[in-house]
Amino acid sequence: MSEQKTHWKKVVSDPNFIGEGDFQEGEEKVLTIDHVVAAETVTTAEGKSKKAVVHWKEPGIKPMILNVARSKNIEKVSGSGYFEDWPGVKIQLYIEHGIKAFGEVVSAVRVRPFKPRIQQQAPIPPCTDCGKEIAPYMGKSAAYMAAYTLKHFEAPLCADCVKKRKAAEQAPAVDSEPPEETDPVAEEFPAADPETGEVL
Repeated sequence: MSEQKTHWKKVVSDPNFIGEGDFQEGEEKVLTIDHVVAAETVTTAEGKSKKAVVHWKEPGIKPMILNVARSKNIEKVSGSGYFEDWPGVKIQLYIEHGIKAFGEVVSAVRVRPFKPRIQQQAPIPPCTDCGKEIAPYMGKSAAYMAAYTLKHFEAPLCADCVKKRKAAEQAPAVDSEPPEETDPVAEEFPAADPETGEVL
């Protein structure tokens, strides 16, 4: 899995509402609406005001202030323009870049105008053998690597540990019977007849 980055907007921007800084590059989030507050008092860069705000069922996700574009697309997904019909509806969020607003070009959180087409991915487990994060390898994603190795090795493994396991499989089998113990002194000197002393 690629390293998680921290966008400056996550730290500097509004800490109370979802924004560009809450997304990794190219990430899209599928979230479930818990409820909508039609007139919630919010404090933004423009000051205090009352806005419609969506709250999510998923824990730890900041709520989203509704605007016309977001509301229209949620209506398309839910089939209803009424806030009361939105709880339980899943929507897909993404970041749109290059939006002109207030004399600047900005990025904003947008709602896809269709039902979510991406699946929320389960977290990728660490490598069973070494405990490190499973990374993409030879153009295959970390999720693919974890699933493939789980199927073929019965454990999620990183590429390095797959190589080690394959090398161990190809190593010549060690003889299961212990070697016969030999007397190093007897090997050093040829055996002799105990009675005559002649070398055998």
